[in-house]
Amino acid sequence: MSYSLALGPFHPAWLGPQRFILRVADDRVVDVEYQNGFNERGCAERLLRLPLPDALHLVARICGECSFAHSLAFCQAIEQMQRRSIGMRAALLRVAIAELERTAAHLYAASAVLRAIGLDQRSVLLDRFCQQSRDMLALVTGGRIPPPVCAPGGLLHDLTPVERQEVLAMLPGMSADLYRFIDRLIDQRFLLMRTVEVGVLPRAAAEQFGVRGPLARASGIRRDVRVDQPYAAYSMLDVQPIVQEGGDVYARLLLILLEAYESVKLVESALQRLPEEDPLVELPHELPLGQASSVVEGPRGAIRYTLESDGVRLSRVQIDTPRQCDRLLARTLLSRAQLDDVIAILASLAVCVACAEQ
Repeated sequence: MSYSLALGPFHPAWLGPQRFILRVADDRVVDVEYQNGFNERGCAERLLRLPLPDALHLVARICGECSFAHSLAFCQAIEQMQRRSIGMRAALLRVAIAELERTAAHLYAASAVLRAIGLDQRSVLLDRFCQQSRDMLALVTGGRIPPPVCAPGGLLHDLTPVERQEVLAMLPGMSADLYRFIDRLIDQRFLLMRTVEVGVLPRAAAEQFGVRGPLARASGIRRDVRVDQPYAAYSMLDVQPIVQEGGDVYARLLLILLEAYESVKLVESALQRLPEEDPLVELPHELPLGQASSVVEGPRGAIRYTLESDGVRLSRVQIDTPRQCDRLLARTLLSRAQLDDVIAILASLAVCVACAEQ
């Protein structure tokens, strides 16, 4: 018996509109049609028409999951144009914000995977950890989804001593709880049955498709911009890149959980080192003539901004984001998959449609 099954465009297992049309025979997927482009916004073109304060606001709103990563790449490109350096406090706070954002995004994605395979109680625990990350983001930036706090040369918002101590008091408990959670989860028989050798993306295919970030590292590709091309204050922190070889749902789940755990430790290390200096800056009214490019490691992988200025404002903007799901990738992961595994496979990709359709 064969039939077609449509999933999406909206589903709890992924963020943003995308549609999968599966052709199923004997409870296995034999073909996949993929549709996206429901929410393309032309942000790169819109940035050319905006003064810098409005451009910063738009960049921070391109993607709720990767808000600060977009802002940081954009501001670093402008700093290159201006030949401008930033202070150590601003650099460390940028790391803390970026890693809190990564933690929240990874825990949200891991929770979706566990929910997709029926581990609802475990999923609820991850949701609580995710909310803790968002609470700390609110203390550091003023919003649970970071508002436009990054600016060329520094930041637009500083962390008070009371807020710093409050975040530092929360981090050890979260780190210990997350470690225990991962330790108790990773060898659970039911989890292994539902995720090992399911939705496999071999390393050769990952290389060919040019995937980045956790999706690539879960297939054995050791690439992380924080280590390969350190920016902000990453060069002075002990960044431990996580790599898994399996390329399956289990490898992707374990990798984002371990990366979230490492990110919590990086936040604590960054906040403990904060010097007493002023990271706040005023936005420039004009940009120097020139061009520049900057890349950062966002929650889903490398995000690159390439900017050109005519001496007053931006004249060209190119935003290069990680490859997201498409027809070829969906077919590779879902072909011959059991129907019961489809949602878990898709959830494990942690697709960021907002980045793809910026």
